[in-house]
Amino acid sequence: MFVKQGTITLEMAQALAKIPVQKAVVAKLEEEMENRQKDIDRIVEDQGRLRENMKALRGSAEEKALLQRYTRQLDEQETQLDALRKKIQDTEAQRDKANNALEKMIDELQIEATM
Repeated sequence: MFVKQGTITLEMAQALAKIPVQKAVVAKLEEEMENRQKDIDRIVEDQGRLRENMKALRGSAEEKALLQRYTRQLDEQETQLDALRKKIQDTEAQRDKANNALEKMIDELQIEATM
């Protein structure tokens, strides 16, 4: 609208159009971090269940096999947790970089309008 009315330049309109695109990039990265954190929360909850089950075992041969199974599951989940935490750190760094780029876009924005 401002371009059609001639109140801002085409270059200014293009610069303004980049801002919501960059905001969407930041929001997507934040959403990804939240999803990974939900994955972590689910695993931690499951680990609590496994640990409670392990406490209830008495020591028969079948229970020992079950204990080994639970131990393997916990080990696998710890590996998953490490990977998820690393992914969150990497995504956080990407989000910070994207957010800095957004702030730079806004800071460098020079509004020249004729009213």
